Amino acid sequence: MFASYHCPRSVFFLAFPLLTRKPLLNHGSDRLPGLETLGLMHPHWYSSSPDVQRRLISLFIHSLNPDNAITLLPPSLSSSSSLFESEINYTRSPHDIAAVLRWGLRHLELNGDKFGKDELWYKTFSEAEQSSEYLAGSYSTDLAPLIPPEHLELLNVILDLFSSLAAHAEKNGTSASKLTRAFGFWLLAAPRVGGDNEDWPKFYARWQDNGRILEHLFLARIR
Repeated sequence: MFASYHCPRSVFFLAFPLLTRKPLLNHGSDRLPGLETLGLMHPHWYSSSPDVQRRLISLFIHSLNPDNAITLLPPSLSSSSSLFESEINYTRSPHDIAAVLRWGLRHLELNGDKFGKDELWYKTFSEAEQSSEYLAGSYSTDLAPLIPPEHLELLNVILDLFSSLAAHAEKNGTSASKLTRAFGFWLLAAPRVGGDNEDWPKFYARWQDNGRILEHLFLARIR
């Protein structure tokens, strides 16, 4: 339905409202506390709106083209990016923002045909980390040189968001392990579609492997 996009910074603009959302008042009494909202990253939550999500996605796609100005709006909101940022910051349900973020990760296309500089990037990092006895800072010293800068930027944004969500895991039910296992495939797997001989067990094994890798990277980053 929508085209894929390439820019890692785009994911930051999708995630930013989740990272900075202030508590919202709902009918004067109930509160929607953003990161502490129950089931924030779960699909099909009752308070989410497919219409709102489609509007946010459409505005986001328009915002990727800086020359695509919307001239019927006030000057402060005349650009597509300003309109998108305004709309997403005032979206009432954090579940709608989370749904758009999930959509963004599913449609993300990395620069290049795979994550990392070569197929052995994770094995090289894992061995280097093990040989250094898991010293703090291995994420920066051992991993960063193995990943293109734009891939590393994307990874940092996503892991920072996961860290913020996981800090409220007791209230929102979204642990770091759940997040990394759910999103590892969408972020790290390339190509996402296996060969003609890939059946369900092989696909699920790839899903599990990429989830475990992302969980390891998350733990390495916060160590």
